[in-house]
Amino acid sequence: MTEFAFDIALRVSLRLKADTVEQALAMLRAELDSTPSNFGAWPDGTPILGEASLAPDLYFPALYEVDGEAV
Repeated sequence: MTEFAFDIALRVSLRLKADTVEQALAMLRAELDSTPSNFGAWPDGTPILGEASLAPDLYFPALYEVDGEAV
């Protein structure tokens, strides 16, 4: 069977703990660079595996919540 690889843009929400919003953004930039990721499973049960990278040229991370409160 042939394997196909696609570059796609996804909308993802990630929660992380940091002292400041600047520190949180720096953590995202540092860690999300071709990071191995599991996106669940295909209908046959095999895992949906891929890599995740932050793509600020397509979508800048938008802060929408702090400690459970909408911003």
